[in-house]
Amino acid sequence: MQRHASHAFSFALSLAAACTLSLSACPNPGSPQTNKPIIDIKERPDPQRAYRIVMTIDNAPGPFGMIEGAAQYDVINHNECGYIDAGTETISRINTHPPIEWKPVDEGQYEVTVYADLMLDEDYYGRGMCRWKLTAASALMRATGAETETRFMPGISTEKITAGTPLTLHFASMRYPRSGMDDFADFGEAEPYKYKPEIRDQLFTITMTPKDAQP
Repeated sequence: MQRHASHAFSFALSLAAACTLSLSACPNPGSPQTNKPIIDIKERPDPQRAYRIVMTIDNAPGPFGMIEGAAQYDVINHNECGYIDAGTETISRINTHPPIEWKPVDEGQYEVTVYADLMLDEDYYGRGMCRWKLTAASALMRATGAETETRFMPGISTEKITAGTPLTLHFASMRYPRSGMDDFADFGEAEPYKYKPEIRDQLFTITMTPKDAQP
């Protein structure tokens, strides 16, 4: 996610944003461009393993007129059940990013509920049952919603969600409402020292606090 986190998580959150936070828009899994069969990813109608996450924005330089969200789910045994490319013999990963709704609960505070058991395990390619796992929950925030504005993209991993461990990310106020480039993606930093000393007093924070954690 952030620069100090894994590149895979960072890519997944960017993909979630690029796919307009929908199940059907994402090229993975199954895409005409890659000749992979389109697979039908189904959601459980009555998921039970719910996790509530509270997001608190502190000392932001201005309001956020657009706040969207996505959960990330990955098939954890794709090597055993994923699609095998006939040309390269590589096995494709399988993931999806359904939207989640961050609901305002107080000034600068929002909450969302994600479900660990939302996705239904299935045999997509005749190679065995694919098993889904919730990997992360994230937000995509812009000052007004204009596409040229910075995308502030805090996210929290399932490990922290299930452990009930809060995550605070630091963002540079100078990138609000936009950075030096259009549509800049800012994933924040868990440690303020990652920023230059001269701007460390010009940061705002976004804290994601898991509630109602379950085993």
